[in-house]
Amino acid sequence: MDTKKYRTGLKRLLAAIIDGIIFIPFLFIEQWIYKTTNNVYLLFCWTTFLVFAPIIYSIFLHFKFGQTYGKWVVGVKVLNIREKTTLTLRQSIYRDSFYLLVAIIGLLYYGALLMRNSDQETILTEYSSFSDNPIFWWTLIELITMLTNSKRRALHDFIAKSIVVRT
Repeated sequence: MDTKKYRTGLKRLLAAIIDGIIFIPFLFIEQWIYKTTNNVYLLFCWTTFLVFAPIIYSIFLHFKFGQTYGKWVVGVKVLNIREKTTLTLRQSIYRDSFYLLVAIIGLLYYGALLMRNSDQETILTEYSSFSDNPIFWWTLIELITMLTNSKRRALHDFIAKSIVVRT
């Protein structure tokens, strides 16, 4: 077995950074929206978009092309565990299922915060601490999983029956 083609840990990290950079303009728009409006419905809609956009981006691009723009730049691709085909839509969803679950629960919590509190800063602080905590622990588990097997598969790869390989 050629384990060199699976040594993608640093490339995956760089790909994630590149994918994150794609969404930076939306953060500037968010700052502007929060400074210019107190409309609860607009804030809720924008947050919904901002939370789900990266997840949908990941699911769609992994399903359609086997890679996000970040993975394309660094030269890696996500394939079915048999390494012959790209992912099915179901596998792509499974791959991001934890983030999807946190996003849905977090959005419900955010909606509840908006209904009971009008102070935007308090709402953002509470929402961030609520949703950032599980993401931190999931990321840690993902890294540990990825660093402890020869094919560098993260936990989401085991869940989706996928593997990241060099192209």
